Amino acid sequence: MAKILIKTAILLFIIFSIYFIVNPSACSNFLAGRVTNSDESEPTQTVPYGQHGEMFAPTGDGPLPTDGQPATTPAKPTEVKGIVDTNTLTEQQAAQQPTAQYSQDDIDYAIASRYVELENEYARKKKVGKDTAKEISYIVMDDFELTQQEWEAFLTRATASNLFNKVRTEMASLGK
Repeated sequence: MAKILIKTAILLFIIFSIYFIVNPSACSNFLAGRVTNSDESEPTQTVPYGQHGEMFAPTGDGPLPTDGQPATTPAKPTEVKGIVDTNTLTEQQAAQQPTAQYSQDDIDYAIASRYVELENEYARKKKVGKDTAKEISYIVMDDFELTQQEWEAFLTRATASNLFNKVRTEMASLGK
């Protein structure tokens, strides 16, 4: 009898372990005393037989046409003020939000500034070696999501305009 109880306990332990591995949120919810799947929180809709056509109709941001013709006037966008969850904005409202436009010189200056900043940080930590420039280059490429070709194009522009020396002198004058 004891062997059967031990085998049952081991089997239950294995089943619960697999369940908690597959569904890790259930473990934290179980320990916190929360119910994971409640039928009360998710209302179900019942549709009488033969009236399921509306269920497959696409819904959009604007009003649905009643005469079978497509709607020609889009919904009027509302003015957005304050802090807004961008997931709730429509595409048209999101398109109206101002986007920052940066010139290539501004982008190049930001990349060179980050490079010089990392270079100074490595110099303070006395980690200067033969592979330091390569390591800093990879960090900057990751930070700005640059490909090898974009990095090489940046380097040719930066060396042609002496950008690294300009950034170094500006950072030295600012006391960084």
